Amino acid sequence: MTKKQITIRILALALVMAAITGTLSLRLVYLQLVKGEEYLQAAQSQTSVRYNIKASRGEILDRSGARLVSNELSYSVKFNYYEWDREAQNDVILQVCGILEESGVAHYDSLPMSAAYPLVYTFESTDTGDGKALAAFAADEMKLEKLPSAGELFMMLCDRYDVDNNLSIADRRTIIGVRYEMELRQFSAYNPFTLASGADIDTVAHVTQMYQSLPGVSIEADSTRKYETTAAAHLLGYVGIIWKEEYEVLRDQGYGLNDILGKAGLEKSLESYLHGIDGKETLVTDITGSVVEHYVSVEPQPGDNCFLTIDLGLQEVAERALADTIENIRETGQRSSKKSGADAEGGAVVVIDVNSGEILAMASYPTYNLATFNADYNDLLADELSPLYNRAIQGLYPPGSTFKMATSVAALEEGIITPTTKIRDLGRYTYYEDYQPRCWLYKDTGRTHGLIDVSDALKYSCNYFYYEVGRVMGIDTLVEWASRLGLGQKTGVELSGEKAGQIASPQTVEDWEGGLVLQAAIGQSAHQFTPIQLANYVATIVNGGTRYQPHLLKKVMDYSMSETVEEVEPTVLDVLDLAPTTIQAVKKGMRGVVTEDGTASSVFRGYPIEVGGKTGSAQTRSGRSAHGVFVSFAPYDEPEIAVCVVGEYAGSGGSVAPVAVAIYDQYFGLNQTADADTGEF
Repeated sequence: MTKKQITIRILALALVMAAITGTLSLRLVYLQLVKGEEYLQAAQSQTSVRYNIKASRGEILDRSGARLVSNELSYSVKFNYYEWDREAQNDVILQVCGILEESGVAHYDSLPMSAAYPLVYTFESTDTGDGKALAAFAADEMKLEKLPSAGELFMMLCDRYDVDNNLSIADRRTIIGVRYEMELRQFSAYNPFTLASGADIDTVAHVTQMYQSLPGVSIEADSTRKYETTAAAHLLGYVGIIWKEEYEVLRDQGYGLNDILGKAGLEKSLESYLHGIDGKETLVTDITGSVVEHYVSVEPQPGDNCFLTIDLGLQEVAERALADTIENIRETGQRSSKKSGADAEGGAVVVIDVNSGEILAMASYPTYNLATFNADYNDLLADELSPLYNRAIQGLYPPGSTFKMATSVAALEEGIITPTTKIRDLGRYTYYEDYQPRCWLYKDTGRTHGLIDVSDALKYSCNYFYYEVGRVMGIDTLVEWASRLGLGQKTGVELSGEKAGQIASPQTVEDWEGGLVLQAAIGQSAHQFTPIQLANYVATIVNGGTRYQPHLLKKVMDYSMSETVEEVEPTVLDVLDLAPTTIQAVKKGMRGVVTEDGTASSVFRGYPIEVGGKTGSAQTRSGRSAHGVFVSFAPYDEPEIAVCVVGEYAGSGGSVAPVAVAIYDQYFGLNQTADADTGEF
């Protein structure tokens, strides 16, 4: 190529580049100077909205990894602000709620008001929960000085939401309930409203078929809690949509007004692990409201998985044995001429590892089914036996003679007696002129236990022995040792609502008199303890005096199960350093209770595992059977677990001891049968 040709080509290229540059420059001038204002307005008219993408909730598993609570695919029914028809919204609400009702799916409605005449409020108090939310709404949004009657508020809300008065009471109640919920949850362009969660594919299909007549109604894939067991309802608890008062506390932690969170049990206590972190979805709309861009800006992070200390098999056995035993006590009592136990009602069981404080099983009877909790809720509330009440941590019961180990430990450790000290049972205790109680054996038969030491006093539950020991020791020393053994105080287990109870003393009993120490020493008077306290008290004695904090959480792993987030170590609350002679004397007495002619020997005679135990019959109000209390531990030489069983109005501690047998059978594998082919268990 000649030099001239090269020069021509360079000039041609330069002309092309100049033409392109000029064209682009003219276009930029046109866009900025001629069309600039128009495009600026268009750009400013676009709206970017960010929505939460719900993170999957972590699973709950037992100590060996058996799933207790997991998640399953479901669908949420939502109202979207941009497509919501405000003129037809009441009709749309009725249609959608009708579909949900046909499908058996409950919609969110926290308005605490009945749905039929007579219209009444359904809240217990305006200081918490739905009642508090309604009172605040009436004051802040409706400018009412006080909450009117339910009927008056019903009419006010119908006017507020322009509800057709020709509709039935039920339909009007449905509309105002949903509209009230929409206001509480601040339905807006930035906050879609979730009407219902947990819808199945049939519900989705029904809503989709009616899409044209349901403007603003959408279906989104979601996950709901799946209960893999019918056991442990009181432990696991349940979830629900966030209340306004909860949102005000949790919003700074990333919670939204449509979020689901734990409401009771471990779902509530372990919320910080289980909840996860929501992601973000961004929607960009133009001036007409059409979506021009849609993308996920932050991926959600699922919650952590929580492994519990409980053993599912042991939990199931404990619940079944407790229910069967109480039913049997009731039926047997009704056939008996004495009628003792005929009025048996509820009960509780706690099984605890004596060397760590891990709770292996915790049952409360009657119980309920978490899978049908929402549908059963009103019936559960109305049930006189209070199945929602967790008797294991909230039930307060006199311990009866199961308290005698505390009196024994205190007397032995303080030097009031030695393991070989003997006291003669004279039948009637006559130290006080105005109060002379009798030993139960003397009262029933006219005989006495004769000369008896502390181990035999436990074995035969001799009241006279403990009258003398309690009087000499005094109430202050008894209270001190009972407290150090964990009685009359919360254990600190990870469940809300735990009761502390009390130890009988001049501080807890009005008009305390000296003679009341006699009753306190045998477990009567004003003692009130929970089953979990009694189980841990026995564990503390038989492990040598180390009082652990009972706990239900064993470890936490991330959602992928690839990393341990937390491993829970035993927490020591107190170390009593009990003398070996004290421990041996008490254990020997408890061994005697379940062997030979002890008070629970008929239940454990010939049992292949050496067990120690103590029965208690706690007197109740006139006309009712005594509460039955049974505490125990096993194996005798190297204790591993402690058990407490309480039966309300069960008549005696011995009557509920079969529950402990069923628990030991399961724990030690005695209820397993050999495989016919392999001979293995």
